[in-house]
Amino acid sequence: MDISDKSLVLLILFMLFSIPVSVFDIRSMRIPNWIVFSGTVFLFAVRYFYFKDSPVGMLINMLSGGLMFYTIRFITKGKLGMGDVKFAALIALFTGFPLFFAAVAFSSITGLIFALAGLSVGRINKTTKIPFVPFLTAGSIIACLIKNIFL
Repeated sequence: MDISDKSLVLLILFMLFSIPVSVFDIRSMRIPNWIVFSGTVFLFAVRYFYFKDSPVGMLINMLSGGLMFYTIRFITKGKLGMGDVKFAALIALFTGFPLFFAAVAFSSITGLIFALAGLSVGRINKTTKIPFVPFLTAGSIIACLIKNIFL
């Protein structure tokens, strides 16, 4: 029932980049590329040089995560922003597959609970834009902790 050293390092690094991005998204509904790209490069380098992870595997994860979110963006006619697509690639690099799907599921559940609570108390309506990165961050952290502590 403890988190591995590798998972703990990756979790801390992910949080160093994802929490500021979440704050930006909450405050301005914008996701700064420089933070997402810096986090992606830094996390990629740590995984490659320190943990000896496969660069091909990491690239496949990133492309798959980004492509999945880009497909959602296309289907919803742009309701999901391009910043979320880029952030999904960072999440996929952090979590890998199949944990990426658990992270997205937890993100969706936490976002849905927030939206339903906001609707029920009248703080938001059906047209209110809700920043998704904070939920993606929370869902990714939850998935990582569940995998490493309970499974």
